[in-house]
Amino acid sequence: MVSRRILLGALAGLAAPALAFAEGDGPAPNLLTRKGRRTSSALRHQATDKAALDKALATVKPLETEPAHAAPAAEPAQAVSPDEALGRLKQGNAIFARGGANLVLPTTARVAELAKGQAPFAVVIGCADSRTAPELVFDCNLGELFVIRVAGSTVSREGLGSIVYAVEHLGAPLIVVLGHTKCGAVGAAVDVAKKHSELHGALHEMVLPILPAVLEADETHPADLQDAAIRRNVRDIAGRLKVADGVLAERIHEGRLKVVSACYDLTTGVVSFDA
Repeated sequence: MVSRRILLGALAGLAAPALAFAEGDGPAPNLLTRKGRRTSSALRHQATDKAALDKALATVKPLETEPAHAAPAAEPAQAVSPDEALGRLKQGNAIFARGGANLVLPTTARVAELAKGQAPFAVVIGCADSRTAPELVFDCNLGELFVIRVAGSTVSREGLGSIVYAVEHLGAPLIVVLGHTKCGAVGAAVDVAKKHSELHGALHEMVLPILPAVLEADETHPADLQDAAIRRNVRDIAGRLKVADGVLAERIHEGRLKVVSACYDLTTGVVSFDA
């Protein structure tokens, strides 16, 4: 609540002494002439000032002892369950893989409708590879998927914030961490781990989160290390997301959220889910 002093200070035409007096911080303003006699002009100013002051005070509410707290916003309604959302992705990918994807652009009416709000049924964490666009791979359209993409399908702190936002504020019931075959970012991480290749600057930082998956995969599938590391990487990320934030963990426990990993085959167009 703005103090009365700040509000009164914004009133034009009120002298500083009058303001101080109105707030009880000073003596009554001297509205007398030098000879101690009130003039008609001074009296008119006094009446004007008092009327303006009374009007301002009438609009001021008393200061509250404690700050008012807005009521918590209602949670968005969940249109589909986690399993239903996963089923829609699997069905969409089946359509895409057999060459029947829907490439119809949204109508202007749909674009206008989405301008009022969004309710994606799934969050997809994917690779930035140009061949793996989730909206196409899962035969989805504008407003249906909340997509976060970076090379290697890794999740930064900022990415986690985006995921939590989609789940908590948009009601998304499903998170899919999507890798793909022949991933160049994972291949670079393999070269760093096995061949001691050197990457400069941001490229080095890009592969750092993938290195643990490479080392784990090397212990179990050294013959086809890149493919094994790709799948291990998305599984590890999905596992960490389940406990990375209290909102996600709580909704998983309540059965309102599912986190799964998957891998897209660049040759066949098929997505293999781990759930």
